[in-house]
Amino acid sequence: YDRLMAIATSPIIALYRAIAIAQRDGTVRGLEAIDSIAKRDLLEGYPFYHAARGELELRRGNDAKARDPFQAAMVAARNAEERRFYESRVAACEAPTAEATALRRTAGG
Repeated sequence: YDRLMAIATSPIIALYRAIAIAQRDGTVRGLEAIDSIAKRDLLEGYPFYHAARGELELRRGNDAKARDPFQAAMVAARNAEERRFYESRVAACEAPTAEATALRRTAGG
């Protein structure tokens, strides 16, 4: 992603780079990379931007901080299937149950 950023800088490429950083270096570094995206405001209507932040917060165990990004992703969802998925993530944030723990494991947390 560093090479791609040098060729074609965009907020979406920066987002996917941040996700890769989170996978390699941990959730805190991934969130820092998301926060440092130039022109981040251009991603407000992109559901995966909000979902990435929500997933990283959920993996850190910050259910309360994960809820709002998942709700934003739900609003920005492009179809009913995406919306249902984000609804399940919001539910995981609101009810720390065995199901929520399973969802975290599915997310890699």
